[in-house]
Amino acid sequence: MSYSNTSKGRGIKGSKYWIQTVVNDEGLRNKLDSMIGEPLVWISPLAGPENTYDEYELKDHYVCDKIGVSYDEAQSLFSFWPKRQPQWDGLAFDISGHTLYLVEAKAHLAELDSKCSASNPESRELITKSMKSIHKQYFPNGNFDSWMNRYYQLANRLTFLKKLNESSFGNIISVKLVLLNFSNDKGYKPTTQKEWENHYEDVWSEMIGEKTSPDDVIVVNYDVS
Repeated sequence: MSYSNTSKGRGIKGSKYWIQTVVNDEGLRNKLDSMIGEPLVWISPLAGPENTYDEYELKDHYVCDKIGVSYDEAQSLFSFWPKRQPQWDGLAFDISGHTLYLVEAKAHLAELDSKCSASNPESRELITKSMKSIHKQYFPNGNFDSWMNRYYQLANRLTFLKKLNESSFGNIISVKLVLLNFSNDKGYKPTTQKEWENHYEDVWSEMIGEKTSPDDVIVVNYDVS
């Protein structure tokens, strides 16, 4: 079962509520910056009448304008994926604008569970081909079945991370993936920091064949108790 939340507007609970709250509160945002390792300039999810906490696919015009990619360039850059892309919980740059951070937020362990649900044969074939290429090149000791049928969302995020850094875009702007986990969220199934740490060791062991996070992946366990 997928727990992805792509509804629009202000979140009222869980990871959607917390990432919106943290990104749009200076004190909480500064704490997150320190955990990531540098101050960030956020593209989304932003409050205000023009933004309304919107989340984006990387091919959206708003994001392409921010990252300096034209429509034609985007067609080539994202040719490894079907037209419908992952929608990111958060997007940000470092102060220099030379590093793009892709952010995926979670508030409880079950949110990591998902399987590929693409029904269009061509879309599914392209997804499988792209993910297999990344798995084979970077994580050959992992179990590819888990990429498709257990941790699909995380696997496609890893695929976007690696594909972008391999591309000409990655020669100009480096890309990092932030897995932002909210610890002790009392709204639904509170997860302790230790539970997050243990769970990611299990996830990485299954997906990539080792317990530590891959290169360019930052796991942040943010306490909201």
